[in-house]
Amino acid sequence: MMPIHSDETTSAEQDPDPDSLAIDDPAYCCWVTCDHHHFDHNISDSRWVDHVRSSEAKCIMLTDLATRHLSTQFSQSIEVSVLWTDDQTIADLNQKYRGKVGATNILSFPSGVRSSSAEDRLFMGDLVLSYDTVISEANSAGIAEQDHIAHLFLHGLLHLAGFDHIDDKEASEMESLEIYLLSEIGIADPYNHAVRVPAEVRDISS
Repeated sequence: MMPIHSDETTSAEQDPDPDSLAIDDPAYCCWVTCDHHHFDHNISDSRWVDHVRSSEAKCIMLTDLATRHLSTQFSQSIEVSVLWTDDQTIADLNQKYRGKVGATNILSFPSGVRSSSAEDRLFMGDLVLSYDTVISEANSAGIAEQDHIAHLFLHGLLHLAGFDHIDDKEASEMESLEIYLLSEIGIADPYNHAVRVPAEVRDISS
């Protein structure tokens, strides 16, 4: 079992990394999903490079599944900035924006005001992932690193869409949605529950 909430991914309306990289910078890469959702990546820790490449397909599939099932929250093509960093950087951000001490696996920073880009994409906000914590969690739990990264990526994306786990009801709804979407691409339940089809996705065609 991988207890996502022990490192509580949460939301803040600040931009943790306002400086964009040039497209030709080796630390930059971009994912574009089949449904034209864009992810701009800043790989500030080089240990992430191979993992970002190897987890791309699963993250892209989960994005398209989530946005199709949650058409109200994702009313058009989206754009998200992703910072792949280390424990020290994410601990600093955790302290600065959440007032909490120590590193965590992922932080989500929803855009305070959602605005469309020139390409008519909706900017959702920023995700920040820490290599040290994420890989350590995967290894400790004995699960594939790609699967854990994909789960966290989905978890963060749902935070940007307004989902949270502050109370038990919200946590149950969010977990249920994650379990269902992960099962659709062959990733086992990270919470070790039976697969449930959440109300949000029942009777909704892809």
